[in-house]
Amino acid sequence: MRKLNNKGFMLVETLIVAVFLVTIFSILYTNFYPLIGEYERREFYDDIDSKYSIYWIKRIVQSGSYRLTEADKTTIDRNGFIKFSCNNIIGDEDQKATCQETLTRTGADPNNIYIIDFVTSDFKYAVDNNKSSYDEDLREYINYLPEFTKGSLNGAQFRLIVVFHNTKDDNDFYSYATIEVKK
Repeated sequence: MRKLNNKGFMLVETLIVAVFLVTIFSILYTNFYPLIGEYERREFYDDIDSKYSIYWIKRIVQSGSYRLTEADKTTIDRNGFIKFSCNNIIGDEDQKATCQETLTRTGADPNNIYIIDFVTSDFKYAVDNNKSSYDEDLREYINYLPEFTKGSLNGAQFRLIVVFHNTKDDNDFYSYATIEVKK
């Protein structure tokens, strides 16, 4: 029997397998890496705890005792937002105290609760033009929000945006959430 000269075959075979593996790993990396960023973003944006907490604040805003006047609505149209305040609750001091207790219990930052128009473009514009009034993380969250250009399917006219102060493993951090509001 005659032996074939196969000295270069093993090198070519190794190169083909190496190129194949590098291609597979590069495809996996380019598809997996954005998922990590999205996971990290969702850890702080609209997470389950924040959505649950913002629901209770939404209930306060939608209650009959919270006053959103025509002047407030005009301010929202002109400036893109108004700040939420428990002082806008009509009624006795017990209702205002309950509002404050709800904010404290949910971890909401009372100075960073915004009622904005359902269409987010005016608020985004206000945040972009007055960067010194908003911290970088909040600006990043506002830019993350989609552009709602049409009305809500369930008739909501406004959105509520809340900044939550959280502590985990002795580290302070903020999370953000938004929800539709009918008023």
